[in-house]
Amino acid sequence: MFLLYGVHYPRQGSEERLILAMHQFGDLVKQHSGVVFVDTFKNAQEGTLISLAIWDSRQAFEVSWPQLLARAPSQEWEIKPREVLVMESV
Repeated sequence: MFLLYGVHYPRQGSEERLILAMHQFGDLVKQHSGVVFVDTFKNAQEGTLISLAIWDSRQAFEVSWPQLLARAPSQEWEIKPREVLVMESV
């Protein structure tokens, strides 16, 4: 399994717009081969949003990600750059 995890920092007044864009992007991700799971989560205590996507392999991720990256939600709705982590199961 291969995991993509993003922490998003929405600007005040832009959270709903960012969530909508994240859901739309998630729907696009789900159309790609090898995608196992996609969802968006909210950490109410910290005011952050978490994006999580899991592919069945690194190879499946690497095939789909270049096409997806160009359609990722705009960072204009965030107060600082999102943090992105990638992890592989061991």
